[in-house]
Amino acid sequence: METSIAENIRAYRKQRGLTQEQLAEVLGVSVGAVYKWESGSSLPELRLIMEMADFFEVSVDALLGYRMKDNRLDAAVERLWKAAGSRDYGALSEAEKVIRKYPHSFDAVYAAANLYYTFGAGTRKEPWLRRAIELLDSARLLVSQCADSRVSESWICGMIAEMHEMLGETDKALELLKAHNAGAIFNDRIGIMLLNHGGDPEEANDFLEDGLLRTVSRLMQTVIGYAMLFDVKGDNASGMEMMRWIIPALEGLKKTDEPDFIVKMIVVFDVFLAVFQYKSGDRKGAEESLGKAKILAAAFDDRPNYAANQVKYVRESETTNAHDLLGETAMDAVKVVLRDKDPELRKIWEEARGCE
Repeated sequence: METSIAENIRAYRKQRGLTQEQLAEVLGVSVGAVYKWESGSSLPELRLIMEMADFFEVSVDALLGYRMKDNRLDAAVERLWKAAGSRDYGALSEAEKVIRKYPHSFDAVYAAANLYYTFGAGTRKEPWLRRAIELLDSARLLVSQCADSRVSESWICGMIAEMHEMLGETDKALELLKAHNAGAIFNDRIGIMLLNHGGDPEEANDFLEDGLLRTVSRLMQTVIGYAMLFDVKGDNASGMEMMRWIIPALEGLKKTDEPDFIVKMIVVFDVFLAVFQYKSGDRKGAEESLGKAKILAAAFDDRPNYAANQVKYVRESETTNAHDLLGETAMDAVKVVLRDKDPELRKIWEEARGCE
């Protein structure tokens, strides 16, 4: 419940052209009382509120400026999420009210848990961290109600693990992360936590190494997605900018000068770069990019190597292999990228291959 009685008393008094002394005389109170009402440091008694409403010829609700909160589930949950973003610590009391009113709603419990999680992480206050863990545990039991595919039991367990780590309960945090590491989403956190708290460096290396390979793979897939997006939107400038960023980044991950899976992906991004250059009117640049792609593709296809241990920082004992959906060879991958592109651009590629 919110009111604006202090502002309203002052506004209605001035509207009548009265001083604080004159209003005090009308109501039979001291000038100090009126001052406190208008400053918000105290509230008038109910009898005086009714007398003022009658004197100003307004309803009690109007004098109070009463605004009832929308306490329906969706509105209450939205307020809690906004409070987390604005760091409104006073919202914790409302969070408890929301939980009492909707104890079996995932949305309500999770929003309240997030509030304690956010404030606890920012302040490191143990009671808030403990309350966050309690509420997140409750949210885990209700997660089947969650309509947001980005939130899962594993994700919630990751939040709980973070609270345990802040409380110095590293063993509990690691146990949770390892038990709920679906899709290896916590590899980096597990590796860092092991190293921060005296764990086995080789075990940490296992998690970090796998995390690196998965991250590189996701990065390449994401950039391919962006390349397709920029192509569809005709945003050639952004496309060229991104390709000129990703190509050197991948080159920096190569362990040797030998052709490997990274080379195949560099071929793909060089061809995307050529597409954006050609569409921007830079035919010469497109020819150069396709020429470079031709040389790299031929080198890879001559000795294809999909071993993941060719990535820098990955140990030689690593046996995991990389894969993609772009075809068996680098030349096949180029055909996939250039499919349905301008025939003239495909002609440039064929001529580049022909001059090999």
